[in-house]
Amino acid sequence: MGAVAAFLGVGGSVMTVPAMRRAGHTMHTATALANPLTLAIALPATAVSLGGATAADAADVHGHLAGLVDLRAASALLLGALPVIAVLRRRPPRIPDRTYAWAYVGLLAVVTVAMLPVA
Repeated sequence: MGAVAAFLGVGGSVMTVPAMRRAGHTMHTATALANPLTLAIALPATAVSLGGATAADAADVHGHLAGLVDLRAASALLLGALPVIAVLRRRPPRIPDRTYAWAYVGLLAVVTVAMLPVA
């Protein structure tokens, strides 16, 4: 599944969530299980990316990069996500499964449109 996701240029959850939905899981369960599965897919890629910078690249690289990872951007994403995670763990939203599934498909469509080349 990771190889197919990488070939398509999408995250692993784009592949795992529909597969788990087809297996009969609720949207809540499918998205919750997609995160650990995506982590297992992403760890080898992250290791390669962190070790991907060569000495020739180091001349052009700013100090906030570790390999090919922008540490400032990663830190900002993490710091922004932690408070949201803390709040939502205590009071998870009650979203009907059908609405959740359609919203997921809608977000995938928005991302697809955003990635289309502008003429």
